[in-house]
Amino acid sequence: MIRRSAAVLAALLPLIATAAPRLNFMRYVPALHELGGERVTILYAIGDSNKVDTFIDVFTDHANRAETLKVENAVEHGQHVVSAATDDFTLRRIRRDHPADVYLGINAFSCTMTDHSGEGSEHDTTGERVRRHHVWTDAVCSARIDVLDANAKKVQSFTVRGEGTSPRVGELTAEERDVAMEQAARYAALSAVDSVTPRRVRETVELDDTAPAFGEALAMIQSERLGDARAILEIALRRHPESAALHFDIGAISEALGDVASAGEHFGEALRLAPHSKQYRTELDLFHRRNPKTPPRSSAALRR
Repeated sequence: MIRRSAAVLAALLPLIATAAPRLNFMRYVPALHELGGERVTILYAIGDSNKVDTFIDVFTDHANRAETLKVENAVEHGQHVVSAATDDFTLRRIRRDHPADVYLGINAFSCTMTDHSGEGSEHDTTGERVRRHHVWTDAVCSARIDVLDANAKKVQSFTVRGEGTSPRVGELTAEERDVAMEQAARYAALSAVDSVTPRRVRETVELDDTAPAFGEALAMIQSERLGDARAILEIALRRHPESAALHFDIGAISEALGDVASAGEHFGEALRLAPHSKQYRTELDLFHRRNPKTPPRSSAALRR
């Protein structure tokens, strides 16, 4: 067994040695709706369904789990509802009792259900598969999220929704309907959390080890000195301005450093110099998907 393992390892060593080096980094993804602060207080919740309580509980719990926001639930029978006519005394009391960078209000929370029916099959008590008529209901819950600044003045609003469904049964009861409504409220809350919570995503880019001075740069990368690695490759680029591999690797390191404008320029220049490279084209496409707001590249600026 030991000899066999040694033989397998010996066979794998050439593959390990020739494996392309990769650059791994964490990418920050901003929230779809930036709140402009970390301390958040939910002031009010208005709706026509008691599932708004589920919405608030799930939103508060999951937003706090993300550890990028600190959310307080200050909903107390709607007494903190604010509007343009809210007096200064009330605003001062809110800021005193619930100090926050930003306030939220859950508005127009509503749920609807649609019943369905259809033929299906299931096992009877003898294990035989028999045809059955099934009914179920689909639920949709939606809400408008009002975002208010530290002075409780509305600065933006956005809408979220969630869907749920009940089990398929022979006859719908209040319990099955409640399951669908509970799911819909929960998923609406999770959608709201995703909308206001920034995320960190792990990315990896396969580097081009044919670039001049790559060995020196790789040593810096492995030591987590990305700035030094980029500096080494930029010096090499002055001597080899037409090196597509250098542009590509500098682009990868620039993105890892958060310099997406430079990354886009270098990735684009690499593909211009080596238009038939499948690797360069694929990574450039992935880069633009990760960074859709990156400005257009300017090859002339890189060749000065």
